[in-house]
Parts: sequence; structure tokens; C-alpha cells
Amino acid sequence: MLSHTSRIALACSTALLAAAVGTTTAEAAQPQPQPADNCVVDVETGTSQCFSTFRQAIASTTDGRITDAPLSGEDIDQRLVERLRAPSGARGAQDVQLGIVYQHSNYGGTSVIYSAGSGCQSGNGRDHQADLTGGMDNAVSSLTTVTCWLELWDAPGTGGTHQEYRQATSYVGDAMNDRASSVAFL
Repeated sequence: MLSHTSRIALACSTALLAAAVGTTTAEAAQPQPQPADNCVVDVETGTSQCFSTFRQAIASTTDGRITDAPLSGEDIDQRLVERLRAPSGARGAQDVQLGIVYQHSNYGGTSVIYSAGSGCQSGNGRDHQADLTGGMDNAVSSLTTVTCWLELWDAPGTGGTHQEYRQATSYVGDAMNDRASSVAFL
């Protein structure tokens, strides 16, 4: 049989344990911040900004013109690409979306949307270029062309072996998969 003091100690211990479990459960129920793995890079200035959703990245790169893009790049469709290609109509709008690269095949994983003050002349030569950084070096598996054709290079500074892409590609192929270190916009 427990003494009066032992019963009080047992009751306090039980109450503290219940409170601790309740706190842990409440903390677990709090939404955790999403990783910022959807980035926008201005190839002319080199500045970049990352977001937790593809939708937020698209809204940023279009200066709020497109706010209903899919949450994930995996759900990009031709309709969105056409909207990205369309002129903004807003006076003084500076960003033109050049293309998008993705970490995984089928437009999955981390995405990087490249933009500049002007688009490309569609294959007449290199209009812009950028080194792949922020975890995308040797990690690209798919891409979407927007206003430019994309050319992946296996070395920084558009050096080494390269492959040109004129349309959205759900898998860049074995020759360039997880090998690209830079991208040119044609």
C-alpha cells in the first residue's frame, strides 16, 4: 500500500508526464516550414530568390501576373508555358522567363526558373548563359523551354560536352542527366 506522500508524488509525476506528452503532440501538430526549393535566377544580375512552392516562384518571376500556377513544377503544362511567353502588357515589366530546369525527370524536385530583361532570338546564337549553382550542379534531369532553347553543358562557363533542347523535355537523356554544370539560352 502506498503512503499518502507516495500517492501525491505518483499523481504529480503522472500529471507532468501527461503535460509533456501533450506539449510534444502540440509541437508535432504545428506545420513545419517547407524547404525553399523553387528558385528564380536573373541571368543578367546573378541574383536569385527561392520559394517553398513553384506557384510562389512563378508569381515572383512574373511580378504577380501569374498567381495560379501549380504548386509543384511536376504539374506544369503547355497552357502555363504559353502564359509565361505572353507579353505582360505592363509598362516597365522587366523579367522575361527564359527556361526552367528541374532536379528530377518529369519536372520533379527542385526547380530553377531563369529570367532576364529580354528573351532569345530562337537559335541564332547564345543570348544568355549561367552556371548551375545551389545544388543544381550535376543534378538536372528535365527542363522546360519558355522563350529560349536551352543548351546544357557539362562544365562551368558553358564548356565541355553539350546538348541542345528546343522543347520541354521530361528526361534530358543519359548523356546529360545529372552532368550539367552550366546552361546557355539560345
